[in-house]
Formats: sequence, C-alpha cells, structure tokens
Amino acid sequence: MTLAYRDQGAADGLTLLFIHPLGADQTFWDACRERFGAGIRTVSCDLRGSGASPHLTEPLSTDRAVDDIEDLRRHLGLERIVLVGCAVGAMAGAAYTARHADRVAALVMANPGFRITPEGAANLRERADLVRRHGMQALLPGAIDNAFIGYTDTARRDQYEQRFSAQSPRNYAFAALGAAEADLTDASAAIACPVLLVPGGSDRLFGMAHADELASRIKQVRVVPFEDGAHFIPYQQPERFAAVVEEFLKELQLLSPVSEQEA
Repeated sequence: MTLAYRDQGAADGLTLLFIHPLGADQTFWDACRERFGAGIRTVSCDLRGSGASPHLTEPLSTDRAVDDIEDLRRHLGLERIVLVGCAVGAMAGAAYTARHADRVAALVMANPGFRITPEGAANLRERADLVRRHGMQALLPGAIDNAFIGYTDTARRDQYEQRFSAQSPRNYAFAALGAAEADLTDASAAIACPVLLVPGGSDRLFGMAHADELASRIKQVRVVPFEDGAHFIPYQQPERFAAVVEEFLKELQLLSPVSEQEA
C-alpha cells in the first residue's frame, strides 16, 4: 500500500516530504509549498485514513505511520529526504527519523510535540467517542478555535474547517486514538540529524514546553519560535515558515547553488 501523494518541483532537487497534522490532509501544505524556491522538490502525502489514502480499520499508531512513510519513500526512489511535519505529523516525522536515520538529511518540526499528556490523551479519546456518535460537527467550533487562536484570515480558517468537517468520522476517530499514544521519549534521543523546531507562542496544544523538552534531548537542534504562532504555523503563516525552513537548509548547505541563486 502506498499513501496518496503529490510530487512537484525539481526532480533532482532537495526533496522535502510533508506530513500533515491530525484532522488534516495533504492540502494543508498547499500554500506553504508554493513559497519554496527553485531546486526544491516537494512531496506531500495523505496519511492513512486521510484524504485519498486507504481508510483506517484500527487506531493509527506512530509505528504504522512510520512504516507508511518508508513505503512511500521507497516507492518514489528517494535516497535522502528532509522531513517537514506539523504537530502530530511532526511527531511521526521524528519517529521516522529515529528509525531511518540514514534516509533523513534534516528534520523540521512545526508546532512540535514531545509527548501526549494523560489529559491530552483523555481529550483525544473523548473526541473519538464524540465523532463516532455524533459526527465531525460535534467537535465544532472548539477544535477549530483551539487551533486558530489569534488567526485573523477568516477565509483560510473557513477553508480548513470545511475540509475538517467533511472527513470520515470513523477515520478521524481511529487517527485520534492513535495520536493519544504518541510519545517521543525514546525516539528523541536517537535523532542524529539537524533539527529545526518552530513552536508557536499561541499554541495551547503543543506550546513552548514541548519544544524545550525536545531541544534538551536532541543533539543538533535550532529553535525558532513564532511568538504569535497558533497551532498550525505552516498553514497559518506559510510565507514566513517557508522562509525560515529555507534559511535553515541553506545554513546546512543542503540546497544546491542553483536554488540559492534563483530562490
């Protein structure tokens, strides 16, 4: 099984593989990926149970997500990649990096999470139960309000809410139950590549404490906080986020001279 994906940009360029957060699909990255300069290849995917990928029949564990990402990498014939994830998607990216260190040149974690707390896990299990009984509308407006604190672009927010509401309640429930178990305690110490953490000051779900914990455990790490950032920084501030990521990659000398000249 290969995840549904979209592949665009320079075929021989540095490949960024995007992993979306819980409740989203690969369109989450549309505005962000357009901000990257020449010489960059972008691949976005729908995690299992999202978008056009196969439906879930059980909770989506981090291990299952890692296996799916590896299957996609092999399917595309990618030797080394830069993983870019948001929230729970960033946690999946970190787990992949820990297990497949030889395939990851760098890791970018937007709104990074370290470990789902017992309170957070209970909330995710409650969400799963609610949507199974009453559909996705049962999570509104709270689920959107929590993720879009301080965000003023109502059109983009409405677009996100429409896609969120239209997804399969059963798939979302299984994804939420899997996310409730996410924990990078062991994986974080095994990450050897350079890592960029981009936490949001207005992120009530994965705030600065998560980034601080990760930064204390990862060998090569840079933290660039967005003080006004809410829970979905790449979606809500795509231009600024892409610029920070591209600067990070240039500092690591991962971008080709062509990219630096034409970006």
